[in-house]
Amino acid sequence: MRVTWKSGAGISLLLAGAAFGHPALAADCGPLPVLTRLDLNPRAGVPIVPAMIDDKPVNLLVDTGGAFSVLTKRTIREFGLPTSTSRVELRNTNGQRENLAVRLPSITLGLIRQEGVFFMVDPREDDPRETRPQAFHGTLGPDFLTSIDLDFDFAANKLNIVSQNHCAGKVVYWHAPTLAVLPMTLDQSGHIIFRMQVDGRRVNGALDTGMTTTIMNLTTARQRFDVDVNAADVEKIGEVSGGGYNASAYRRRFKSIAFEGVTISNPMIDLLPDLMSGTSPGAPRTGSLVRPDRALPDVILGMSTLSQLHVYIAYNERKVYITPAGSGSAATPPAQ
Repeated sequence: MRVTWKSGAGISLLLAGAAFGHPALAADCGPLPVLTRLDLNPRAGVPIVPAMIDDKPVNLLVDTGGAFSVLTKRTIREFGLPTSTSRVELRNTNGQRENLAVRLPSITLGLIRQEGVFFMVDPREDDPRETRPQAFHGTLGPDFLTSIDLDFDFAANKLNIVSQNHCAGKVVYWHAPTLAVLPMTLDQSGHIIFRMQVDGRRVNGALDTGMTTTIMNLTTARQRFDVDVNAADVEKIGEVSGGGYNASAYRRRFKSIAFEGVTISNPMIDLLPDLMSGTSPGAPRTGSLVRPDRALPDVILGMSTLSQLHVYIAYNERKVYITPAGSGSAATPPAQ
């Protein structure tokens, strides 16, 4: 299910219509129209960027595998933001539900600022006694991200937000020994799906920057890769639960993950049952929103894999550009 921003107030509309001229003018293939360049917190394990809500600094998780852009209830309480009833209900794997939205006075990401943006409210409960700093105050989800290009330079801990008004295919400004250009599809929640290989076998992969680890559907592991959870090379790492069920989670090292010549050797992959949420033990998610429009794909690429890559997501082109991390990471996209 997707959300429709009320009164055209969403950030996505601002970015989609950023003042870089009419799309036809992009035919001269000039420099990439970079809207802003943000630092990634190298200690977080997931891409968290600094932002401002009104005049208050916050940290937001850039979550390509989320459902909506959300704020935590604690953030809303501490900032004194009013909420309103939404026609969309969010539910997480702990059974918590919420159908509230919050209208931000303004939000600023680097050089980008917009007023009157609506975020959903995270279903997780707020504990007023909690005084420890939050890992992040909310997330930027596909409802925002699909209107821009995302250039993740994980080696340099940088995220470039790029206007989609540029020539198709002219996005790789850094030098790399190998380049994979992967056609992608978006499911109903804006999640990125493409074909890839694990140990030489083709599988459907999802790209999820909100996950700390890479996970494989346990059914896929058993049927496609003959994985025996009782074998010596498989480690049980815990239990997952939700919706009235409990199931075991495992971990195993595979030989390779490959994207058209870009290869990661000896990846460790968590093996989870086919849960709608795609939750991995220990993953710092926003409540792991249940997405009723899809089941778990064969593999969800989390940051344990993505951090070894330079990833450019061109939503409008429906393509993902991948090179090894550190390939020309000192380069910066030329300003327009």
